[in-house]
Amino acid sequence: MPMWLIFQLVSIAAMLAAYHMALDRGRSTRAWLWTALIFGPLALLALLILGKRNNQAVWTVP
Repeated sequence: MPMWLIFQLVSIAAMLAAYHMALDRGRSTRAWLWTALIFGPLALLALLILGKRNNQAVWTVP
């Protein structure tokens, strides 16, 4: 199997996993999809280290 095909399959798998992990942890799915596209499986490691989001951002107008 050509090396470029293996690389593409691993990248697609990392993107899918990052999407589902970000959704489960309450983080931005779009940002983590791009991060997985650029950094590959290292994005999954970053999501594991960050864990779940503690609170939601609340914007108030004074």
